[in-house]
Amino acid sequence: MIYLLWSLLNIGIFIFFIATCFKATKLVREKLGLFASIIFVFGLLSFIGNSSNDNDNKEPNSNHIKTWKFVSEDSLKSNDSYLLDIDLEKTLIAKYYLGIKYGKDKQGRINVPISAYSSANGFISGTNWKPISIIVNTTDDNNKFEYSVDGVVEWKLLGATIYSELKEYKGIAMTK
Repeated sequence: MIYLLWSLLNIGIFIFFIATCFKATKLVREKLGLFASIIFVFGLLSFIGNSSNDNDNKEPNSNHIKTWKFVSEDSLKSNDSYLLDIDLEKTLIAKYYLGIKYGKDKQGRINVPISAYSSANGFISGTNWKPISIIVNTTDDNNKFEYSVDGVVEWKLLGATIYSELKEYKGIAMTK
């Protein structure tokens, strides 16, 4: 519920900010002229356009989600990889999840984690999920993985981080 209220607060403040910008532009045009108001608008647009820094959960020089790699796929049995999705946390409007890619060893008997990633989807206005560490280990039971995900939820207001909340998820994932 707090996520929904925070999102609505962000939307309300953003609408108030836009209305204030329109009024400020009108005042600048009346006091300083059309040229000054055009420069003011372009300045605001460039400031807003450069404020998005959501590349913390992206691979460098890529648009792909940051992935933790555990073993090379070449060391496993070929063409035998599976994807396992785990819900870490569900809120009223969003979901934090973990994806684990795994395969069989060369003999085809033991499940081995290849890579993992974590992300958020849904209505995530005003928050930003940044995974810091993902660990996936095999267990004695070949059909289970033990996982640990550490990360930070950044609570933002108009793009500025107000509070950073540390999150830790641990559990057991069942393979298919």
